Amino acid sequence: MIILARTLLPCLLLLSCEARRARVPDWVQSAPATTVLAMSCASDSVVSDSRFQGFLERFPPAQRALADFQGRVRLDRQGPGRVTVYLSNAAPSGNPSHGPVQPVEFLIQLSGFRDPGRLQVAIADAFPSAGTLPMDNRDFPLFVVLDHAPYRIRAMADGEGRIWLGDLGSLARLSFGSLFNWGRLAASSDWIRGAAPIQGFMRPPGLLQGAGHDQPGELARDLPEGIETLAWGVTPGTGPGPLAQNGFELVLTGSTAAILAVAPWLQRLVDTTAAMQGASAQTPEILQEGRRIALRCTLSREQLNVAMAMLNLPQ
Repeated sequence: MIILARTLLPCLLLLSCEARRARVPDWVQSAPATTVLAMSCASDSVVSDSRFQGFLERFPPAQRALADFQGRVRLDRQGPGRVTVYLSNAAPSGNPSHGPVQPVEFLIQLSGFRDPGRLQVAIADAFPSAGTLPMDNRDFPLFVVLDHAPYRIRAMADGEGRIWLGDLGSLARLSFGSLFNWGRLAASSDWIRGAAPIQGFMRPPGLLQGAGHDQPGELARDLPEGIETLAWGVTPGTGPGPLAQNGFELVLTGSTAAILAVAPWLQRLVDTTAAMQGASAQTPEILQEGRRIALRCTLSREQLNVAMAMLNLPQ
């Protein structure tokens, strides 16, 4: 019996890990190891969603690279695909409307499309070849998307059906692993409904490394020390105009002490939105366990704007 238990325990642990991994979306599992801020949008909403477009506006090189790509490669907007922008711990140091901003290291991922092979062929037809990038004992073809100094943006397929857009340095660092091995990110992301069209995550400790930068660092300093990840999801409502009720989820992970300390911050967010006109009759749900806490609620457009502003995200 002891021998059997020793045999079964690793198997059960493996099955548990695989179940957790299955719940975490691929765009999170494949996040580059240096990511501190990411936003992901369903492919059918990339052009029309003001939140995703507002996020891109903060980072003009990423916005231009994606616009150039979409202008020459037609994406399947009816499928399950997603477009995700990952930012490293380099962050903007100014408002784009007030002049130039500090260059930001970013990667854009296109994943989950119904026919990735067709997409790769379309890229090869639309963009000039730029050699190969050796990674994981393979050579991956590169294609020129944007080539205006200081940005040399290339497109690359990673062998798993994902397309990446970024400069050579950022693409090369993909071979150094992903964030999925960092368990707190998985713990926060698997509480977000995978079907939420708009999602994102932050790593406040990484954002604090750029304390001289604006927006993300402001949020990171508002959170208690010990908060390790923050994940969120938005499901846009289908009701009439501003009164449409949008699904909103927010999950934070960290030390037990940090989760206890962040509960009042989360309650302030609930109280702030509840006091606004058009508040939902549905009671917000706050779930808490040892090292993570979550909020699930429905919000009107104005309430959602306030919540997104508290997270320093596009409204």
